[in-house]
Amino acid sequence: MPENIAPDLTLEQLRELPTVEEDFGTPEGAVLCLEAAYRRKSIEAVCACKNFLIEGTVALLNADLDLARDPELRKKNALLSERAFRKATTEAWPDLKGVESFFIDRWAYHDGIVVVVEIRRSPDGKFTRLNHLVASTNSGWRVLRQLSDDEID
Repeated sequence: MPENIAPDLTLEQLRELPTVEEDFGTPEGAVLCLEAAYRRKSIEAVCACKNFLIEGTVALLNADLDLARDPELRKKNALLSERAFRKATTEAWPDLKGVESFFIDRWAYHDGIVVVVEIRRSPDGKFTRLNHLVASTNSGWRVLRQLSDDEID
């Protein structure tokens, strides 16, 4: 396994990690729900796994605190983000057939928002590390977006 993915873990050790339920009760479970919706190619199910209002607010907070304080701008930003996401997703569905998911870390990002680190193993044996931003909502955990390694360092 490439060193930069999970330097201290073998595939056998990854497979021995605790299993995660596919539900919205944990951040990791929400990621699995999203991946299952992608596999079904159900844009409605995919969008139900996300929270565009929180995602957009986080983006606004990172850009300009004053913009993030405007509730109408947050709503408009969320709507535009969701439309763009739906279009991009339905034009190029991710291929997750046969992918194994392993969750190796989680830490607080901001109030009620965590970063979940996932290692994916594709059927060809390739490993990919993903950093998911996931938020606690009134209806359980919801996935916001992926963070690049540069954004978390």
